[in-house]
Amino acid sequence: MVVYEFYLNDGSEEPNLIGILPERRKNRRRVTRNSIMKWGKLAAGSYVDPKSIYYIQFDKHNQTPIAG
Repeated sequence: MVVYEFYLNDGSEEPNLIGILPERRKNRRRVTRNSIMKWGKLAAGSYVDPKSIYYIQFDKHNQTPIAG
């Protein structure tokens, strides 16, 4: 299972974890960078600059990042 960890880079030393989104969509063609970032923007709130949000895609079963 693929999961996305969202982080906020607000200028502090460590990025802040916003949330974790498990990918549940069966149709992989519907998964786009824009659709993933839409959730991150919703989780961070409207006061956050969307350019300061990023995500890391993981394989939940072996806890390794997926290059993308």
